[in-house]
Amino acid sequence: MTDPVTQPARAEKPDKPSRQQLHDAIAKAASKISDVSSTFQNGVSLHKLPQSVSFTQLRAVFDVTKENDAKTFVGTIQGRIVVSVNFNYEPYETAEVGRKGGKVGKKRGRDANEEAVQAAIDRVKRGVPHDDVDSTALENARAALYAILTTLRGARNETAVESWGLSYKKEEAVSKSQRPRLILSVRLSPSVAVPVKQLFRVLGANCRSDGMMTTQDASGVSGGFNLPLSEQATTAEAHGQKALTVFATVTGAALGPASTR
Repeated sequence: MTDPVTQPARAEKPDKPSRQQLHDAIAKAASKISDVSSTFQNGVSLHKLPQSVSFTQLRAVFDVTKENDAKTFVGTIQGRIVVSVNFNYEPYETAEVGRKGGKVGKKRGRDANEEAVQAAIDRVKRGVPHDDVDSTALENARAALYAILTTLRGARNETAVESWGLSYKKEEAVSKSQRPRLILSVRLSPSVAVPVKQLFRVLGANCRSDGMMTTQDASGVSGGFNLPLSEQATTAEAHGQKALTVFATVTGAALGPASTR
């Protein structure tokens, strides 16, 4: 009689990191940005960043949140950008309209958001010589703006977008083939925190590689393009809250599948 085959022992799964350990990891990533303060209280990991942060810096912090990415938000407190991870947060079930659209409005009636986006596209076309307009970049901007207007919501499903715009910035050309930079800008309500995952998703792969967000007066960043606030948001700013303005350079790369990370 032969000996029974010995079954290999199963490897034990490592203990899941505690909330404190997760907070410490996020704080370590955030500390690489200058002038950052981090606190952990009542299940919320909160990180106050400077008044201006690049997409690259925000991404570095967001990537550490891992399985808590749906509980990670960006907003403002006392004039500073704040990234928070609320471990107790229960996400709202919201329909994500417009996520598939690279080109919208082909098989359905046009809506108010689409009309507004088309008007912005037309203004850009009128503002630069025809040969300077990158048609692919314009389509990428169209898809991102429509997704932002129809999808981007606050942590409590509030309306997040105060105003938005599409402009172009003519750089000192190093060659005749260089085209103006197409800039997408969005001003968010000072009282609303938005999911970082959703923000990057609606921007899309062609609008989230080169960008920044700021609570400062950003008119100079977009070549003087002024983004207004509602009366309620203006009142909030008068009481010390600050709106968060997002700027993204739109690339002319071909549209690809949406990504959540």
